[in-house]
Amino acid sequence: MQPVIQSGKEIQTDTLLRQSLSSQVVENVVSRLRWISLVCAVLAIISFVLYIWFQPERFELLRRPDIMVVWAVALFVALAIGACHRFRWLSDPALLNLGILFEVLMAFALSYSETSQQISSDRTTLGVSKVALWITAMGFLVPNKPRVKLLTALLSASMWPLAYIVNLHFQDFYLLPSNRLVLWIYPPYMMALLTYIFSRRTYKLEAAAQKAQDLGSYTLVSRIGSGGMGEVWRAQHHMLAREAAIKLIRADLVAGRTEAQTETIRRRFRREAQTIAGLQSPHTVYLFDFGVAQNGNFYYVMELLDGVSLQVLVDQFGPQPAARVAHILKQVCLSLEEAHMQNLIHRDIKPSNIFICNFGIEYDFAKVLDFGLAKNVSTSDTLLTNDGVSAGTPAYMAPEIAMGEERIDGKVDVYGLGCVAYFLLTGTPVFAEKTATATALAHVQKVPDPPSLRSELDIPGALDEIVLRCLSKKPAERPGALELKRALDACDLSAWTPEAARDWWATYLPTTSSHRLARQACPAQPVSQP
Repeated sequence: MQPVIQSGKEIQTDTLLRQSLSSQVVENVVSRLRWISLVCAVLAIISFVLYIWFQPERFELLRRPDIMVVWAVALFVALAIGACHRFRWLSDPALLNLGILFEVLMAFALSYSETSQQISSDRTTLGVSKVALWITAMGFLVPNKPRVKLLTALLSASMWPLAYIVNLHFQDFYLLPSNRLVLWIYPPYMMALLTYIFSRRTYKLEAAAQKAQDLGSYTLVSRIGSGGMGEVWRAQHHMLAREAAIKLIRADLVAGRTEAQTETIRRRFRREAQTIAGLQSPHTVYLFDFGVAQNGNFYYVMELLDGVSLQVLVDQFGPQPAARVAHILKQVCLSLEEAHMQNLIHRDIKPSNIFICNFGIEYDFAKVLDFGLAKNVSTSDTLLTNDGVSAGTPAYMAPEIAMGEERIDGKVDVYGLGCVAYFLLTGTPVFAEKTATATALAHVQKVPDPPSLRSELDIPGALDEIVLRCLSKKPAERPGALELKRALDACDLSAWTPEAARDWWATYLPTTSSHRLARQACPAQPVSQP
């Protein structure tokens, strides 16, 4: 068990400046860059329209082919950044590098427009170049490593003299006196140096913030997903070459709550960790460590799974063959049987809480996740539900839970697993009502269709019967978890072999797949994991 987090050795400034930006910072910066690029594109178009209406003589100048080409290239890069971020065509680090090109191109476009007319040498220079303002804005809104930011800012500042020289050569302008040139040139360079100074300060603060996020022997790398009462982060062990998943209490969940409410959330979170720690089935997510963060919140460290949830499996690849479904269900039964033997009920069995993984040399290795709603039926101790956290999921909720019955047992998990089986076989939930309340009532009142009536895949009658038995309204008519496994073993199904599983993964989920959780540097959508 890790003690309260220690601060560790102090990191020198030079070391901080050599580190890379954390993936979370890169994600935030790139998202901001996308909006900046799109806003620049829109403002440029609006400016051209305003020139047409209010200053047509200026518009005639801007219609010069060379100016149009310069702005077209800059706007193309701006729109490309927006499209690449929206459709995930490039990774965030690659987009950040593209942002450097965009910053320099926009500086050149602004400079080229400013120098496209002869600058009078006998008139007082008022204000500063737009390039200085652009460098300042990008320095604050799109931070980067200090040395990279300095180089980018200096290149952007150099676009003004470059654009001036180009126009001077091709437009036959006369050269300004040195005192006038300095008044135009020095502000961009001055802001470039100030941007570097601010970048160093910002970078040190970011490094300190990252250090503050270190939990015990682990450093937070990037957020994987959020849901329920926790958020999950990818983490790296300081000494070992091993990644892990760390679950923290969501900051927004405790914000604005009383101390008593916050303590209830912490107790419930701590109980979840203790529940997982007491389970040894290889098909239950494994807990490595737990401790207390500097803010007093509890965290725990789990194995980082290389795979997909059953929700993602069906959403991306459709209904699954009966043999594979039975193979997955039997593994889940082993996890649930151990929990039930310890008088623990999961209460939230659903596709997003079950993962299939590449586990060592095995494929389709099932893991049951998220015991946040677990209840110990041998005591009156329940992991209390707080505001905003539902006791189960309506589409997978047993009738007795929907009716609010207090005396429940492991059969509620078997009912949820029957709903999961139905979803895997058909690609649809058992009941698809318009509201959560109507869905919960359907589980109480309606009789489900056999899965074979909802699927074009071949589903043996014996498997139909097993699933419908799990979905019985009366708990006594449902099998226990181990009894369900035995029924699936006895079901006349072709075997889902290790070779078949390995071939499927090689075809549909290779190591390069963005769907595999452990392969994602920054998932586009939240992934459900405890």
